[in-house]
Amino acid sequence: MKRKLSIEGMKCSHCVGNLTDVLTEDIEGVEVLEVNLDGKYAIVDMDDSVDIDKVKALIEDLGFNLIGVE
Repeated sequence: MKRKLSIEGMKCSHCVGNLTDVLTEDIEGVEVLEVNLDGKYAIVDMDDSVDIDKVKALIEDLGFNLIGVE
């Protein structure tokens, strides 16, 4: 299922790379489709079995804030 993750704290392409790597490598069933720095969001395709709390924890471990999921 496609989800839009609203994320604060990303400032550069390095941030985008870190976010993409962590979400795709540390959580099975997540594919990052797009990350938009200006819009402060990521579009991901997640299996229904993915625990959003784990996603949030990994994002926060990077120093970003997950402020919403659509």
